[in-house]
Amino acid sequence: MDNLSKDDHFMMLSNIFLIIPAIVAGIYHQWLYCFFASGIFIFSPLFHWYRIKDRVSKKFTLFKTFDWLFAISAFIYMYLYIYFYGYNLNQNILYILLTGVVIFFWYGWKKADYKKLHPWFHVIAPLVSTTILVTLN
Repeated sequence: MDNLSKDDHFMMLSNIFLIIPAIVAGIYHQWLYCFFASGIFIFSPLFHWYRIKDRVSKKFTLFKTFDWLFAISAFIYMYLYIYFYGYNLNQNILYILLTGVVIFFWYGWKKADYKKLHPWFHVIAPLVSTTILVTLN
């Protein structure tokens, strides 16, 4: 990883935060979310590594696809989890937090400097999903 830029290093290192919701989901016996979060923890670093090193490879396409599928599934799960287990005020706050994460991702991906903002998504998204799991258990 010696020839990576500072942003690329942060992109790769920030993936470590993705394990937190998988562990917390396991603690609370939320096995489906644990599956989704574990998939993100596995495929996100692979996707980002091949995005940096070999964007035209089949591995890049495969890891990108799996990363997106697991991530989208995790967000859908979290919205449904809030719907079924949230109540009144905390439900609204949790929806706002989760939607803020989605907006932050979209903004960083489409409108801003992806390499600078996306690693922060790897930090913020696990903190929000962990907050949701802890709050509703």
